[in-house]
Amino acid sequence: MIRVKLRAWTASFRYPTFQSGYQPTLPVPPPSTIQGILSAAKGEPVYLTELPYVGYVFRSGGKGLDLEKIYALGKVETDIMRREFLYNAELYLYLPDEWKEHFRRPRYQLLLGRSSDVATVEEIKEVSLEEKEAPVGGTVLPVNLGVPGVVHALVVEYDYSVTPRKARLVRPFVVLPFPRGKAPRLKFPYDKELGVGVYLHRWHE
Repeated sequence: MIRVKLRAWTASFRYPTFQSGYQPTLPVPPPSTIQGILSAAKGEPVYLTELPYVGYVFRSGGKGLDLEKIYALGKVETDIMRREFLYNAELYLYLPDEWKEHFRRPRYQLLLGRSSDVATVEEIKEVSLEEKEAPVGGTVLPVNLGVPGVVHALVVEYDYSVTPRKARLVRPFVVLPFPRGKAPRLKFPYDKELGVGVYLHRWHE
């Protein structure tokens, strides 16, 4: 298994229940963002349901609020929208070894949300994680694990064979920020360096 570390100045992940007006951000990326990153690195659509596993942990330095000028389509008037963003963002991806080459030379820009949230590959390393009870967070977990938290219906992957793209798989998840202080503890593969358990999603099963 390899661990790919991405870093970006900013990140933003669309809150699924907000369509207009104030734009909050989820504290961690949804699975569809991971699909987008893997697709950009490989240079072609990647479907998470075809991968043996993928895990991820996200953390940031905090949250800020930006003011964004928007133009309504077909109208001359503008409006100001408040949009949350995360700063000093780090995303750790846990992937099979064959992904090493794709992240050494990504085919397209890697984004942690919007087109302005450009990320760079800071590190690619081989890791061996042993199962251990540890705090978990910085990711999303299936609701059937019984972990308490905020639940969202999130897109796992989009179908890119049609235009515009359509959601191909949507599942309910518990969204867990990176643990700082009290956090759920579960027996998962443990990343000693980050001090968290890593849930490996296996959507192909």
